[in-house]
Amino acid sequence: MTTPIQQKIRDKKRTARQIADMVRPGDWINHGTVGGDSTVCTEAVAQRLGPGPGDLSDIEFWLAGNFYPHPELQQIDPGQRFHCVHEHFFFPWNRKAREENGGTSWTPWGWAGGVWAHHYRFAHGDRQKRGIDWWFNAATAPDNHGYFNMSYGTNSSQIFKQTAKKIVFEVRADYPWAEGGRFNTINIDDIDYWVEVDCERYKWPQMNEKAIAPDAVEQEIARHIMTVMRDRDVVQLGIGSLPSACVAAMADAGFKDLGIHTEMLNYGLIKMIESGQVTNAYKSLDCGKSVWTFAFPVDVMWYYGTIHRNQALAVYDIDYTNNLDVLRRIDNLIAINNTVAVDLLGQMACSFYDRRPISGTGGFFQFIIFAAQARGGRSVAAMTSRSKHNTPRIVPFLPSGTVVDVPAQLAQYVCTEYGIVNLRGLNGYERAAALISIAHPDDREWLTREARENGLLPPQFPVDFLPAEGGNRRYPSYGDRRRYKMPMGGALWGYDWDPIQSGK
Repeated sequence: MTTPIQQKIRDKKRTARQIADMVRPGDWINHGTVGGDSTVCTEAVAQRLGPGPGDLSDIEFWLAGNFYPHPELQQIDPGQRFHCVHEHFFFPWNRKAREENGGTSWTPWGWAGGVWAHHYRFAHGDRQKRGIDWWFNAATAPDNHGYFNMSYGTNSSQIFKQTAKKIVFEVRADYPWAEGGRFNTINIDDIDYWVEVDCERYKWPQMNEKAIAPDAVEQEIARHIMTVMRDRDVVQLGIGSLPSACVAAMADAGFKDLGIHTEMLNYGLIKMIESGQVTNAYKSLDCGKSVWTFAFPVDVMWYYGTIHRNQALAVYDIDYTNNLDVLRRIDNLIAINNTVAVDLLGQMACSFYDRRPISGTGGFFQFIIFAAQARGGRSVAAMTSRSKHNTPRIVPFLPSGTVVDVPAQLAQYVCTEYGIVNLRGLNGYERAAALISIAHPDDREWLTREARENGLLPPQFPVDFLPAEGGNRRYPSYGDRRRYKMPMGGALWGYDWDPIQSGK
């Protein structure tokens, strides 16, 4: 016998072509975010782009870090005569398409910083007054109660739910049921239609992450980061090849009882979980759970086996994982993220550098700033001393046309293969000297000269005057600072009980 819920599910099923036929010229479409990328509906809409009376024109796509490439948009409408793209986070194929076509093909019309709160400009309690016409997003099949699981794309789904007039889920059989957390499910009553995806035809881009081996420079960076880690730390790792180096270094260091609170659940963190180093037993929030908000299933079977119905994982919306009030309450949180450049003032850039979009701010801003406000919290901005183009990453000043993703006042640890320095609390001269000390050796003379000419170092003053932590200039040790917490409401800073220092 068919239940009312089952009937409702059947009634809302459509094909991708049927969805595309309902799209009208001038519509705005959000086709998912990282981990929840649309495939079939976006392709069907692309096939309707054109100048004819039955074709679609003036279509605007609002992307939020789509990992699934859509070459059909470039192939069908390479000059963007009938559509444009607003990209919030660049992946390599997006950058390649932009650069190879001189900025005229598949160019983001409205590049943005990648902070999820931007989407609230479209939110409204009345569906007909919302700013986005369609939201396409991947999800699992509904359960017997009519709930779809947002799986890898839980991320911004709660926000997107409030911003679209019409909601279409693309059901994928290769998506695991991710345990919450919160806002990891959406009911059939809250969507308009759903379509079924042929997962063999529309495969996720795959790579063998297990075979990724960090190079010598990344291993050296990871070794420096390990000097500010301890047992029972709660770890956040960003995107890139560095996480594998850090994970290997954590295993070599023998850290125990680690926890996870992250934006992206990546292969490095999964390796940590499989190694047994992660217990989450001493987390001050979400004890016993590894917290995450999105993932890229670039090894479908491995990710599915890790996440599906795993009670040791908890997927939350990004308003929780990246929230100031949450992060500052996670004792001993260490956030490790890549950055593009740091200047001698301590300003950090990772998204838009020297008039060129690199990616998006993503969670870099939140974790670098907010992790450092927790008791025992540390944030590390890691980078090679020089880029793949052999240009310095530590520069006197960020060049014109650069977004400052983290202001100098809120920078903390910076790490290269030549060392790790803590900028928190240093004066201007100390800060410049510290950064020069971890720059590429061939850049140090130039940086010192520029620093002196611009008043960032006193004339003829040695650059090695910075004392070691716990040294003779009232600079507290790492162990002392570890016990500090920045209270809210203007209360005085002070020591708090530290389970590691007390041996409990």
